[in-house]
Amino acid sequence: MEDVAEMLSRGFDFSLMDMSTRTMMHQVYASLPPPPTRTAAPLASAAAARAPEDGIDRISRLPVEILRDIVSRLPAKDAARTTALAKRWRRVWHSVPLVLVDAHLLPGRARAARPRRFMDILTAPRGVADAVSRALAAHPGPFRCVYLTGTPMDAHRAEATLWLQLLAAKGIQDLVFVNRATKFALDLELPATLFKCSSLTRLYLGCWKFPGTAALPRVAAFPYLQETRPQFLCIRVQSSSLRCVEVCAGMVPEITVVHASRLERILLWEAWGFGPLNNLISRIKIGHAPKLRILGFLVAGMHQLEIGNTIIKVGTKASPSTTVPSVKMLGVQVKFGARNEARMLPSFLRCFPNVETLYVQSEDPEFKIGHRGPQPGSSGNGKLDLKLWEEAGPIECVQRHIKKLVLREFRGQRCDLDFLKFIAERALKSWRRW
Repeated sequence: MEDVAEMLSRGFDFSLMDMSTRTMMHQVYASLPPPPTRTAAPLASAAAARAPEDGIDRISRLPVEILRDIVSRLPAKDAARTTALAKRWRRVWHSVPLVLVDAHLLPGRARAARPRRFMDILTAPRGVADAVSRALAAHPGPFRCVYLTGTPMDAHRAEATLWLQLLAAKGIQDLVFVNRATKFALDLELPATLFKCSSLTRLYLGCWKFPGTAALPRVAAFPYLQETRPQFLCIRVQSSSLRCVEVCAGMVPEITVVHASRLERILLWEAWGFGPLNNLISRIKIGHAPKLRILGFLVAGMHQLEIGNTIIKVGTKASPSTTVPSVKMLGVQVKFGARNEARMLPSFLRCFPNVETLYVQSEDPEFKIGHRGPQPGSSGNGKLDLKLWEEAGPIECVQRHIKKLVLREFRGQRCDLDFLKFIAERALKSWRRW
């Protein structure tokens, strides 16, 4: 959402964090979608310089629907200030669905300069939290889009609960809710009042521990949710409206798709989990998802894929109970120089028989995710017996459907070339048809 300079300008001082926390928070902020409004207005001074000579306020004479459209595109603070322009503007802000970005509520000087004293960093979030509380209380709703990313929530738990109550009561649609963590300890529990926000269509969470759901009412749900990006939690998807699940740089031990009739995309980038012996293992379970079209990146050696009730292992055969025929685009990440991981790739491919676009990212065999220890059958020098691929047998998507293959980070080592030869030989007939 913002660059490092902008994060620092609102009191987010990376120098006070250890390396793990700094990396985590940078990735969290970098993965957020851009807000729908911005404080920069490069045309404002030029427009003011061309004010009409007769002094007539023609903008205020525009139809009220156009005035509402103008106000809806302004940052919340500027939108509220329009109530003082003229009588016709007085009630416009209150009738427009609110768009609130907490970073826009800081004073201009606070946004423009990096805090120089530790006390500035401690007091800035307090000012942001108070401003958010006032803005949410003042506007009658509905709330179209709210970004709450600038407050360390461990010191503002009461405010966080109040904000979610107000958002739920006033019909929040898009919510970005990030705990501005100051340490790499994700033990702050997300307020359960989030589950009252049943009007949500898009939800982005960062640096929260999900609360236990056993005590929640059975009616607690997000019936209109279409897109979510959680981090550091187990995800259980059961929705008739959700279309996209995206996890970026998140600790997600398990993603379970129970029943998602409209789910189209599962996007994973550095989605880790916790397994035995401190392995960073994450389980991806796909149940009923008849419209799932895009999946990736699946990481061999880190993601344990389960389809229906079957855990996909090396040598798992394709069958109606172990395939997802709707997937057309698949991304996989593999260390070709690590034999155990490379052997999982054919099994992954068999699970998606109708893939037309395949993305393959090759990883350095010397780089080990987590603490998996030595890789049997791999010397780490990029050598891998071609017999591994010859033993893979027929794979439906490779032989009949793949139209496009995208290779990333290929180093030209023998193990990389063996895989490329395997794909080319088996896909040759399919590609000739196209």
